[in-house]
Amino acid sequence: MVMAGLLASVVTASAQQGGALQTAATTLGTATIKTLQITGSGKNFSLGQNFTPTEAWPPVTVKSYTAAINYDTAAMRQELVREMGATMPRGGGAPFFGEQRQIQVVSGNFAWNLVPPPPAPANERAPAGRVTLGEALQVTGLRALPPQPQAQPAAGNQAERMVFLWSTPQGFVKAAQANNATTKKGKNNTTEVSFTLPSKHKLVGTINAQGQVEKVQTWVDQSIVGDMLVETSFSDYKDFGGVTFPAHIVQTQDGFTALDLTITAVTAGAAVDLPVPANVQNAPPPAAPVVMSEKLGDGAYYLTGGTHHSLAVEMKDHIVVVDLPNNQARAQAVLAKAKELIPNKPVKFVVTSHHHWDHLGGIREAFAEGATIVTHESNKKFLERVAKTPHTLAPDRQSTAKGKAKIQTVADKGVLTDGSRTIELHLLKGYEHTGDMLVVYLPKEKVLAEPDAFTPPPQAGTPLAPTAVPYAKALYDNIKRLNLDVAVIAPFHGNRKTDVAEVGRAAGVTSTN
Repeated sequence: MVMAGLLASVVTASAQQGGALQTAATTLGTATIKTLQITGSGKNFSLGQNFTPTEAWPPVTVKSYTAAINYDTAAMRQELVREMGATMPRGGGAPFFGEQRQIQVVSGNFAWNLVPPPPAPANERAPAGRVTLGEALQVTGLRALPPQPQAQPAAGNQAERMVFLWSTPQGFVKAAQANNATTKKGKNNTTEVSFTLPSKHKLVGTINAQGQVEKVQTWVDQSIVGDMLVETSFSDYKDFGGVTFPAHIVQTQDGFTALDLTITAVTAGAAVDLPVPANVQNAPPPAAPVVMSEKLGDGAYYLTGGTHHSLAVEMKDHIVVVDLPNNQARAQAVLAKAKELIPNKPVKFVVTSHHHWDHLGGIREAFAEGATIVTHESNKKFLERVAKTPHTLAPDRQSTAKGKAKIQTVADKGVLTDGSRTIELHLLKGYEHTGDMLVVYLPKEKVLAEPDAFTPPPQAGTPLAPTAVPYAKALYDNIKRLNLDVAVIAPFHGNRKTDVAEVGRAAGVTSTN
């Protein structure tokens, strides 16, 4: 997909297109606006992290939002400073405390994130009353540059970010004029404008009689819910120093609010130069997922090697896999590793620990495999929808299975057994991260597999973020409530196993006996 040069035909096209689209071009000043810088604040929401599948995404305060857009070069930089108190919202995403800075960039065919450097360790900071190295250099006439954010390639986000760039009001009109848009009469004296980008993404917008873009709909690929509807609404248009722009932007994804911004400043014409870093231009294609294994007992394997882990358990005539996370590629690799470790047996059951999208990203591979999905009863309707969702932007194996799905539900407790081996599934109670979290207990091995409740820090004894402490406490309390004899905890995040005593200490339990 080549986005640069998209607007080469705008002048000619706009001369030929009248009506609502031309009115919008005049109202929004698209002929003269080449760049925009936008400032605001509000909330964004943790996609796929709701407490139950039917609840809204959990909100996170966006202390400041800035976007710099260059329509001529098809480039955009967004920076969000997010803020979290000591208590996570119900559901919640990755726990953090204080401020978190996110910088996302797209330019033409490339996308990347800029990762701010971590703060200097305490032992490298100058004591009060002593000059730092930077201050010393400045005294001698030199200048010590602060550490710069590091560019990390994000090729998988390019199409989505580019679609969002052309979903802004001025961007939508420019892209419509450049891509042979069609128009038809809408409701309440509006006009519906439709076109398809070179990337094959369709955009449908609503323009009112004043030439203001009220809403833009598009669809992006999402590994679970398929061709996911993204709808952005614009309201409260104002004159920002000669630029007509909405003061309120609300975006929904998969039907839930994903972004809610109040815009306080908009500037046109400032330089927006976003050169693509060399390491992004030269980045190799994403490597195939690597799945490593560790034996937890006879026929029980801990599958690691990524950001999210899984479990494979051998039964008499089949395999049980717990969690197919991230995406289709990771799911395929996990299933292949399970079959390699336990040959000549089919994957008959796939347990999904909970409905959060990072742990559910490869679930359609389980459907396509013909496995029975074992899940909490509150997740059944959502998974039935997932099995049937259209995936036209990125077809997968399940696309040809016509929505076939086998789902087995669990309430507070479930058991999978072949007569000799037993796998217990227990619902975590009093756990605010999600209402359907199933932990997996292997009585024979005294192993507990758990996602999200406790991620061991790289160094034992390192305090958890305050937002993570209640989760660890809930896990500890549930282990005691269920009277589980646990020797080893295999977490689905992190780089090491742990035990009940460490969970108790992290949770602030004074006695872990």
